[in-house]
Amino acid sequence: MIFSKPTKYGAGIEIYGDYQDLNSLRQTILDLSDSRALNNGADEFVLGLAYDVRHAYEGSRGTITLSTSGSDSPKYFHFKTLWPIFLMQLALLRWSAGYQPTTKEHQSNLYRIEACTEQSLNSFDPFIGRRCTEWLSMFPGLRHDYLFQFVSECTYEYIRRKTVGKARFKKLPDTLRRLIPLSDEYRHFEQELRNIATQEGCQPQDLTDEIHWPKFKW
Repeated sequence: MIFSKPTKYGAGIEIYGDYQDLNSLRQTILDLSDSRALNNGADEFVLGLAYDVRHAYEGSRGTITLSTSGSDSPKYFHFKTLWPIFLMQLALLRWSAGYQPTTKEHQSNLYRIEACTEQSLNSFDPFIGRRCTEWLSMFPGLRHDYLFQFVSECTYEYIRRKTVGKARFKKLPDTLRRLIPLSDEYRHFEQELRNIATQEGCQPQDLTDEIHWPKFKW
């Protein structure tokens, strides 16, 4: 079983699962990342989620034991991830699934993680959660030259706010809106990065992410 809950201060989501379920989810992510829809950095961005899942079921992120009526209490592994990054990864997984054959296991893992996500979003704030799930359902995909440094930039802006909790969470739909390539914010960022790349004699995708992540409340 895979389940989740929003983090206390609205920064992200905490995902729980037993070893087998998380291992299966990771394999689905690996399979769907190998798609013609995901290239030029999109595959590596999605594989970041597989990295988190693997470290979770290896026990390096955290474990809990659930109380049951049976003699053996199951152990669940868990990890945290920030909303803007995670929602973009999830959107890309579903988008990639439309470009290749998928198995029932792929689909069951996608539906399970999507259901957990929707439940966690809505439990924190039903109105804002609904806007975020609408963004997921209407996700148009990305250009092949999309600059994923922008996702880090937007996530940094999301978590560095002095306001936390529902006040922070209310900004999430606008953060998601900005991530779409047609947004004015993305186009401005893209032009700036292309100017820097021209000066450095490299491609914009080659520029490293120099964000220093602040301390923040999850």
